[in-house]
Amino acid sequence: MQDRLDYAKIVYGSILYSVFVILMGYFVPELEPYAAIIAGLVFGVYAGYGSDMVHGMANGLLAGLVGGIVSGVVSSSVKEIFGIPISISITNYLSPIISSITPSSYLFSATALIVIGLVFGLVGGFLGTIRILKPIFLFGVMFFLFILLGAVDNAAWNLQTPNWTWTDSFEHVFHNEIDIAVAVIFAGFVTVLSYLMNLFKRDEK
Repeated sequence: MQDRLDYAKIVYGSILYSVFVILMGYFVPELEPYAAIIAGLVFGVYAGYGSDMVHGMANGLLAGLVGGIVSGVVSSSVKEIFGIPISISITNYLSPIISSITPSSYLFSATALIVIGLVFGLVGGFLGTIRILKPIFLFGVMFFLFILLGAVDNAAWNLQTPNWTWTDSFEHVFHNEIDIAVAVIFAGFVTVLSYLMNLFKRDEK
């Protein structure tokens, strides 16, 4: 277990938080109101993984804080990048708290992202230190990567289709039972294989 802050994970986690919270709302509109919360938890787990509880929570909190600041500043200052709108829908759960913190509607989104990054980055950092959850995290990451690969493959197949968008590709994968089943099998296989490899390593020691 790591007993110090991991600055590399904090930097990477904050960058990924910023990118993820913007792209999730664009590619999967149904999840847009919860994108910041999901991003905070996911990359808080990433930042805290492999550390002791105190440093894991600190890693997650700092990753969420920096990511919230970056994504908040960008979303408040830039309208779009490469045609992707940088407008972030914030869930209403924290609205009363955030409204009392900032009187300016211009700063509402930025403040919300920072608060959400702090809270859920901290929670994610704590979860990342729980070793028994490692297989669940691995399964989730592998499942998401397979879905992402499926969406990219679908987008490539429909490259010449008029008015076909990335959103259409993701929706096609999420609504395709075969793709979901294969993603579950793939993620399960990798998780079990990782567990078996760890067993062999223990036996060698």
